Amino acid sequence: MGEGVGKVWNVCIVGLGYWSDVHFRGWQSVPGVNISAIVDLDSAKLKAKADMYGYRPEQLFTDLEEAMNLVDIDVIDIVTRPDSHLELVSKAAMRGKHVLCQKPFAPTLAECEEMVRICEEAGVTLMIAEGWRWHSHYRKLKEIADSGALGAINFAKIVAKWFFTPTFGDPAKMTQPYFRGMERLMLYEMAPHWIDAYRYLFGDPKAMNAFYTRVSPHIIGDDLAVLLFHHEGMTGMLEAGWASREFAGSSFEQPAGENLMEYVWIEGSEAGLRLTADGVMELIDADRTVRRIEYEPHNLQLSHNRLHRHMIEALSESREPETSGRRYLNVMRIIETAYESGRRSDPIG
Repeated sequence: MGEGVGKVWNVCIVGLGYWSDVHFRGWQSVPGVNISAIVDLDSAKLKAKADMYGYRPEQLFTDLEEAMNLVDIDVIDIVTRPDSHLELVSKAAMRGKHVLCQKPFAPTLAECEEMVRICEEAGVTLMIAEGWRWHSHYRKLKEIADSGALGAINFAKIVAKWFFTPTFGDPAKMTQPYFRGMERLMLYEMAPHWIDAYRYLFGDPKAMNAFYTRVSPHIIGDDLAVLLFHHEGMTGMLEAGWASREFAGSSFEQPAGENLMEYVWIEGSEAGLRLTADGVMELIDADRTVRRIEYEPHNLQLSHNRLHRHMIEALSESREPETSGRRYLNVMRIIETAYESGRRSDPIG
């Protein structure tokens, strides 16, 4: 699938909603990339983005097929709702275009598998726009864990807490008001980030158990979950909540002030590794000496710049992206298994 180093890659962005600016800036940070077209059903959004980023009228489209007919495009970046992904990915692949697809991948595992099949048969790359594993702290955690400094890892957990869904009382004040009516919410919408980061650090679990529930009265889906992962010689855990004050006051926050924070603990036979909710990383040696680990400061946009660059590098060098569609299927399988496991929680006694 590779097309060589030095090529100018023409990108078409489809979907100009809440998250699209992160993608615009991500592509603009990659040398050798040209955004040749933008597509959205809403003409007003097209004009607004054209004014913001300086695109010409002949680069604006309300139909993807028309854009592919009239403009030179190598990569289609799909930044739309998940229920549109199968149709858009299929159209792109059938025209020989590589695809970067926003997460969540699709509403069902069957649709995800179908997109992977279509792209593989068409001979194009399908990559999921999963940015969490590209955060500076996860790259540093991975570097240390892989160095052997911790010894054999026997336990790990990611705790992710955000006071979010209790603020959903007024849809007019929400950037994504459709969250209120989603039957599958946090595990489907946000947990892919944490699950993929977990897989990046520790690989795919062999088995799992899960519990999930609803806390906020303003939603119908889940906003609290605990997942237990079983590996050979290791146990892992994801504790996630969208209605928690646990990390309130911590400084490790998103640039937009969304107050999304995480805590990571990795236990090894020789040492432990900790990322606090304030973004402080520490190595705890066998004698319990605590040593601070420096790393590049957390930046949400930077993680997306890295994933966009990674896709172009993978295409140029004929290699599979870290979050290729096929590899990312396991994220969706874990989510499906979590929902199924949570539905059949075993009573005690």
